[in-house]
Amino acid sequence: MSSSLTFQILGVVEARIGTDLVRLSGKQRSLLAVMLLQANCTVTNTRLMDAVWGRPLPVAPETRVRTLVSELRRSLSRHGFDGIQTKPSGYVIRVEDGQLDLNVFLAKVRQAREAVINGVPGAALNAYDEALALWHGTALTGASGPFADAETARLEEVRLTVMEERFGALLQLGRPAEVVTDLSRLVLLHPLREGLHAQLMTALYRCGRRSEALDLYRSLRSRLVQELGMEPLTELRNLQQQMLSSEPVPDLALQDQLTGPAHARRR
Repeated sequence: MSSSLTFQILGVVEARIGTDLVRLSGKQRSLLAVMLLQANCTVTNTRLMDAVWGRPLPVAPETRVRTLVSELRRSLSRHGFDGIQTKPSGYVIRVEDGQLDLNVFLAKVRQAREAVINGVPGAALNAYDEALALWHGTALTGASGPFADAETARLEEVRLTVMEERFGALLQLGRPAEVVTDLSRLVLLHPLREGLHAQLMTALYRCGRRSEALDLYRSLRSRLVQELGMEPLTELRNLQQQMLSSEPVPDLALQDQLTGPAHARRR
């Protein structure tokens, strides 16, 4: 297996040798994405058919899978990669440590979270930055099919959670002004995500912008009540009360109860 060939799915689905791209068709990208997300595990023919084409399946789907795997294998083998293996029930792609950007990303995130637990927010921030630098746009760009659609949404949620954790590290380091712009943009994109609102409220408050922080809370509460019939979480209500009383507010990094959109957490 060629150790110099790397795979990227945190952006456009690509295989490359150094800076040289391996030429892949759209369907090859879709197939490669499915296999890479289940790297080192057998992906069944049925799974591949459903993932790449969905229902209804095209004519002769098993033949199409075999042909597509052969084409992908041939494209990669030209660059010395022989890691696609045929199994009785399907296929497996062998990926080594450091060869898939998603695996490197997850390893960096684990490193960052360990640093948070150990009370070293500076080291956590560095690891978060290294992890997020691996992203080059929307995950699985260039791949299509129901599997790619679902996994794109899942991976984007993972990235957003990691971004929240990174903001938490910056707040712990006493650098609230550095997060206000990015958090303001994300709050507009995710208007029901209470964790982002809590962090932006905290950042604004610590920058001496209490009225803006309280306005943000009122806007969020109005939207939650109107759209979901829910009040903000207790943690957010407590945060508002602390701000009304001009009390110091706590760090909110890595609080599970504030992670994720309200409709997903409280359905």
